[in-house]
Amino acid sequence: MPEKTGRVIYLNGASSSGKTTIAKELQKAAPEPYLHASIDAFLHQLPALVLEDHAALARELPRLLAGFNSSSAAIARAGNNVIVDTVLQEPSWVAPCVMAFEGLEVLFVAVRCSLEALESREIERGNRQRGMARYQYDRVHLHGIYDIEVDTSTMPVGTCVSRILEAARSGKAPSAFRTLRAVGN
Repeated sequence: MPEKTGRVIYLNGASSSGKTTIAKELQKAAPEPYLHASIDAFLHQLPALVLEDHAALARELPRLLAGFNSSSAAIARAGNNVIVDTVLQEPSWVAPCVMAFEGLEVLFVAVRCSLEALESREIERGNRQRGMARYQYDRVHLHGIYDIEVDTSTMPVGTCVSRILEAARSGKAPSAFRTLRAVGN
C-alpha cells in the first residue's frame, strides 16, 4: 500500500459539456501528473452489439459504472492522482459513486453548460447520440452539491482549468463527496 493516496478531481457534467477537454488541459497545467479516467473509454470496451441495443446497455450499465468508479478509486488508492470524467445522469448513480471513493480526497466539479451550447456541440461533433444532452441537462446536477462549479458556455477552458487548479491547491479539504455520503445521496 502506498504511503499516500492520490488526489481525485471528479468532473461531472452532461455529454458535450467539455469535461474531456478540461481533463486534458488539467493534465497539461497541473504541476504533478494526473491520469485521466473517462467513462467513455469504459463504455467503448463493450461490444458494439451492446452499445447499439438500448435494453442491453441498460442491463450492463450498473456493473460497468460500479467497475468504473471502483477502478478510478483504486488508481487513487495506489497513490496516483486521477481526473475522473463522467456523467452522473441518474440520481441512483450518485450514492454508489461517492461510496466507491470513501477515504479519498475528491474535488467534485460541476461542469455546466447551457442547453443551447450542449445541443450545438452535440450536432457539431457528430459522434453523439442526438437528444442525449437534453436528456442529461436537468438530471446530471440534481444532487446539487459540489466543491466548485465551472460553466464552459460562459468561461474559456483556460479559466475553468485555472479555477479548478486553484481549488485543488487551496489547502481547503474538499467536502462535497463527504456531504453526499452523510445525506445518503
